Amino acid sequence: MNESVKKINSIPESYSPKSKPEIVTMAEYAAFASDTIADPFAGGEPPRTSNKIKEYRRIQNWENCFLCSAICSMGKKLGSEIDDYHFYANFTGDNFTYLYAAEKGNPNNVQCDSGVTNYFFTPQFVKKAYAAFGYDCIYLSTEQIKKDFRAVMNAIKASVDKGIPVLAWGMGNVTLLKVTLSGVSPDGRSHFDPLREGCLIGGYDENDVLYVNLYTGPERLPEGSVDEYGYSTITHGLDTTKGLFFAGDKIEKPDRRQIYQSVIDSIPAFLSLLPAEGDGGRYVFGKTAFGVWADTLETDSYFEDKNDDELGDICWNLHCSPYCCVCTSSAYDFFKDAVEQYPDLSMAVKLLPLYEKMQNYRQEIWTLHGGFFPSMDNFRKHEFRIQIAEILRKMGGLCDEILMAYEEDN
Repeated sequence: MNESVKKINSIPESYSPKSKPEIVTMAEYAAFASDTIADPFAGGEPPRTSNKIKEYRRIQNWENCFLCSAICSMGKKLGSEIDDYHFYANFTGDNFTYLYAAEKGNPNNVQCDSGVTNYFFTPQFVKKAYAAFGYDCIYLSTEQIKKDFRAVMNAIKASVDKGIPVLAWGMGNVTLLKVTLSGVSPDGRSHFDPLREGCLIGGYDENDVLYVNLYTGPERLPEGSVDEYGYSTITHGLDTTKGLFFAGDKIEKPDRRQIYQSVIDSIPAFLSLLPAEGDGGRYVFGKTAFGVWADTLETDSYFEDKNDDELGDICWNLHCSPYCCVCTSSAYDFFKDAVEQYPDLSMAVKLLPLYEKMQNYRQEIWTLHGGFFPSMDNFRKHEFRIQIAEILRKMGGLCDEILMAYEEDN
C-alpha cells in the first residue's frame, strides 16, 4: 500500500494533508491508552443503592449503526440539537467502510451487517464525536476497569445519579426476566450475550447489577429481557465490555468546518483497512471486499440445487447483509452537505461526484432486486447475479478512485 494512504491513527488534528504519515497496524492503534477516573465516593458510600434514568433517547432497532445511535443519545442528553445517528456515523467510519467475509462464499457464516465498527475498535473516534457536541470524553479500557473495578462502578453510579448515561462498547450477561421455577429460561439459559456494539448504561441496583439499553431487535434479545424503560438487566456486565466512555467536562464546541475536514481526512483509513485489522482477519475491506463479494455471486456452486428456503438462509450473509451496509451509508449526503456549507473544502468538492456514483450504483442494485431483497427465483439465476457482480466491481473501482484523489491532493 502506498505510504500516502494514511492509516487509522493518522487522523488527529496534527495531520497535514501534504505529509506522508507513518503507517501502523490496527493492533497498535487499538491499544489506545486508557484514561483514568477517580472514585467519586472514595472514603464513603454511594448515597443510593439503586437508580434508573427513565427519560432518554433509546437505541432503536431500525438504526443499524448502534454505536452511532448510542452516541447520538448521549449528545441529546447533554443538550445537542443533532438527532440523527447518521451524523455520528461520519466519525465512527460506518459511512465510509465497506466489508465482506475474507473467504469467498463466507464458509464460516460471519455476519457482515451494518454498524461495521463492531469489527474494529476505535476509541479515538468516539472522543471526536463527543467533541462535536461540545464535551470531553473519558475512555476506560478493559484493563483500567479491571484495575479499578470499584472506582469504575462508583463512577457509573455517580453519572446515573446526575441523569447522564455511560456509553459502553458492548455488553453481555443479559439476565432473562422470564424464568422457570428452576431459575432458568425455557431454553435452559439464564443469561444471553448479544453482539458487542454501542449501548447505554442507564441504571444500577444492588450487587453491581446494571441496567443497559441495548439494540432491542428480537433476533438479538430474547422475549422478556427488556423492561418498560428499554433496559436489560445485566450482571457482571463490566466483564464483557471492551470499554466505557464517560461524559467529561463541557468544552468549547469545535468549528463545524474543522469537524467536516477531520471526517474527510479519516476516509482513506477506512477504505484501506487490512484483513488482520478486522475481527481477527475474518473480514476484508474496501475494493477487496467488493471483489470477494462479486466472486461469491459469480460462483454457481453456492446457489445450485437449493430451494427457496435454503437460498433464503444463505442470501443474508452472502449478499443482503453487506448490501445493507452499503444502503445504510449516508456518505453522499455528508459530502453534499459539506460542499453546500463549505465550498472551499476542495477535497469535499472532488469527492462529491465519486460518492454520488457510489450511491447510484447502490440504487442500480436496488432496481435489479425490485427492492432490498431479491426474489429467490432471480437470486438462483446466474445471469442475475452476474449483473450485480459487475456493479460491485465498479463500486470497488470507485474505492480506488477515491484513494487516488487523496494521492493527487498530496
